[in-house]
Amino acid sequence: MTLIKIRKIMSGIIFILFILLFVGPEKLSVSLSDILLPFQFVPALMQTITQPEALFIAGLIFIVLITLIFGRVYCSFLCPLGTLQDLLMAGSRRVGLQPKHSFSKPHNGLRYTLLALTVVAVLIGSLSLVSLIDPYSLTGRIFAHFLQPLIIQTYNLGIMALKPFDLYWYPKQTASIPLSVLAVTAGFFLLILYLAATRGRLYCNTVCPVGTLLGLLSRVSIFQFTLNQKACSECVRCENVCKAGCIDPQNASIDMSRCVGCFNCLDACSQATISYQRRQSQTNIDTWSPARRGFIIGSVAASAAGLLAFNANIRAFLDANSARANPPVTPPGSLNTTRFIETCTACSLCVSICPTQVLTPTFMDFGVSGLLQPKMNYEKSFCDYECNVCCKVCPTGALMPLSLDEKKITQIGEAELLKDICVVFVDHNNCGACGEVCPTHAIRFVDKENILYPEIDKQYCIGCGACQLACPTVPRSIVVHTNAVHKKAEKYPYNLAPPRVTPRSSGGQVITPEKAVEQKKPPDKDFPF
Repeated sequence: MTLIKIRKIMSGIIFILFILLFVGPEKLSVSLSDILLPFQFVPALMQTITQPEALFIAGLIFIVLITLIFGRVYCSFLCPLGTLQDLLMAGSRRVGLQPKHSFSKPHNGLRYTLLALTVVAVLIGSLSLVSLIDPYSLTGRIFAHFLQPLIIQTYNLGIMALKPFDLYWYPKQTASIPLSVLAVTAGFFLLILYLAATRGRLYCNTVCPVGTLLGLLSRVSIFQFTLNQKACSECVRCENVCKAGCIDPQNASIDMSRCVGCFNCLDACSQATISYQRRQSQTNIDTWSPARRGFIIGSVAASAAGLLAFNANIRAFLDANSARANPPVTPPGSLNTTRFIETCTACSLCVSICPTQVLTPTFMDFGVSGLLQPKMNYEKSFCDYECNVCCKVCPTGALMPLSLDEKKITQIGEAELLKDICVVFVDHNNCGACGEVCPTHAIRFVDKENILYPEIDKQYCIGCGACQLACPTVPRSIVVHTNAVHKKAEKYPYNLAPPRVTPRSSGGQVITPEKAVEQKKPPDKDFPF
């Protein structure tokens, strides 16, 4: 079996597994996250920095080692965005859109500048550039924002078609994706589609910071592609199949910093002019090569960006979320808002796997630094009391692993009752919707003249949003405000008599939770809807 066949089989299997990771059932996604994510460069690097784990450290070392030995094979074997581009190129060839590949000069100034700016942004705590152009995160958003809704809508149409045959299944729902976020994801997908159809792997060699960084390492890789000019017949077959545009037959050179290790050239060359072998020592080194010039330009740009970025006013602008009246609630396991913003790469894996679809990607709700990062959207859904799956799959350490028991007492926010809107206080009519769905018994009622008035005991509230979702008023009369730093809630003593609420007026009778909403036992798994 040739190297190109091995590459196609391996990259195809990994790509299918990534699709299943984002659109498959919960248990399968959790299992695949443990297998696939440690071998993605940015997740492995972020996890190693935020919460070092042996498998992610090993994955990062593995990626660096294979690059130093074999060159940028990561980009053709392991990267899902690389495989997606290969599929787009294959599709464009079938419809006659893609011309033959040809050698192109590297855009070193642009790619090294983007790499430098990305590094500087990360150092000051902003992952906005990483979120936008990291290959794993971008592929995840394409799958979560477009592929998963397409599959779910197809499924829902299928079960509707079965109803005449008395066959019934529950329809599925998708996460709520804002139009602004969809526009960003669609824009990058169209950019990749255009570049893949017309310029091959230009995105990998110009925009992608992972490709640029691994390209620097591959310059000194042990095994490299070489072109024997004496044996070359100048048929340019190798140039025509090089999707990276890095083979220059006229000068008998191959730019290893841009070569993605697809092995197409070996398969195309009939005279074995191109070989893949141990790197030969170079005797003549160009002291002012385009690559060095581009790297210097990038370094200068990074220095200028660093001076601006460390300016207090710029950093305040990047952290503009603190000025919001009601900043978003972050998922369980994020510990605090600042840490979440500095570690989440907006891959949308948690969004796609959330069983209640409460997680919603945002545009700039967290400020510029938190571009595209998810929030808890209690206007659309609630956080399942019996679920901690988002903490299990987060690849960057933005969401720390929490056991189910820990998650149940993690207070990500606090509910606030707006009595000037609440129908009970305004119209003096019974409602009780918020108390019926509260999984922690944080809401109980005070009986005043046969009207049950809700009260919130915040020591038991975990900010799950079930009460806000159930509230029938518009706008909601009970809302959850974020805890900038997550706290620990008290566990409700189910085996003891619940604490009483002192009535506001004399003669008011206290109604305990078991009398008001008949909740004495812990909620079941399907709670609250």
